[in-house]
Amino acid sequence: MTSDDEYCPICKSSRYLNPLITFLIEPTCYHKMCSSCVDRLFGSGPSTCPVAGCSARLRSQRFRKQTFEDISVEREVDVRRRVAKVFNRREEEFGLNKREWDDYLEMVESLCFELLSGDKKEREKAEKRLQEYEEGNREGIKRNQQREKAEVLAFKANEEAEREVSRAAREAMMLEGEEEKKEAERSKRLQLEAMTKGDWEGVERIKEAAKKRAEERRRKALEDVANAKGIREGRQLALNSFLAKAGREEEEEEEEEVWEPLGKGVTDQPKWYSILDKYPKNDWVDTFMGEIRVNAGGYSRHEWYERTLHEAFQGLTVFLDEEEEKKKERGDRTDIMIVDAVL
Repeated sequence: MTSDDEYCPICKSSRYLNPLITFLIEPTCYHKMCSSCVDRLFGSGPSTCPVAGCSARLRSQRFRKQTFEDISVEREVDVRRRVAKVFNRREEEFGLNKREWDDYLEMVESLCFELLSGDKKEREKAEKRLQEYEEGNREGIKRNQQREKAEVLAFKANEEAEREVSRAAREAMMLEGEEEKKEAERSKRLQLEAMTKGDWEGVERIKEAAKKRAEERRRKALEDVANAKGIREGRQLALNSFLAKAGREEEEEEEEEVWEPLGKGVTDQPKWYSILDKYPKNDWVDTFMGEIRVNAGGYSRHEWYERTLHEAFQGLTVFLDEEEEKKKERGDRTDIMIVDAVL
């Protein structure tokens, strides 16, 4: 089918009659329909595919343009991409055992074949295997995904560094060419002036000075290129360390900080005493706790112990001499503040 023969199975609009029409597909069933039908049928929420015989549940945000002309190729690419995200082990993980690596690749290929070309039972079985593997190897999958992202970042950074080195080299060459041209004109003018005066030694001195300045420019240009290369190598070392960290077999788990409701290091536990679960028999407390109205209100024996001990110890940490000195200091500061306010 050519592009002009394409038509929407819902509204029957074709590209021949409407060259600006846009066709979209949804990866669940890969049925093609125009963007107008997608907005009309799925704009208000998920709905069943309108194609006869298809009961797939589709969503508007999952519709996208078709990349490949053949829809079977489009579906195969999506399936292989989905499987590769889960089965993302690397050859170096198998060490020198090439047989296990080959068996692993064969197993992945068989799974893709069952998802693409198998019957209903085979596809369901393959989906189950895919989900079970993902659940059982979640940590390893995540680790390899992080390493893959790090490698992509390293590749982009390396390309950027190469472009920076090339740019610095081009700028250095252009600057050197301009400087050489200006220097040649200046040297020629000075030599002509010296010749008109008959100063042949001055002509030689001008030539030597021009030669030294040219060597200095070349040295500076080489230093600029070397600096750019040093920056590139520094970035590469930093990215290599990041790759090494991302590729570790065991990731160090961060210790979860315990939440403290009163603030870090602040506790409501008594400092000078500890409350026991049981104390010697007390007739008054036993009689009081035996009343129904007390138990019905939720009053506990432990609360009585806590309040009694708190009242008994609350004045033991107060020293009168220190308190008097603190009061005097506060009074002196208050007097100073009042005098300042009046002034």
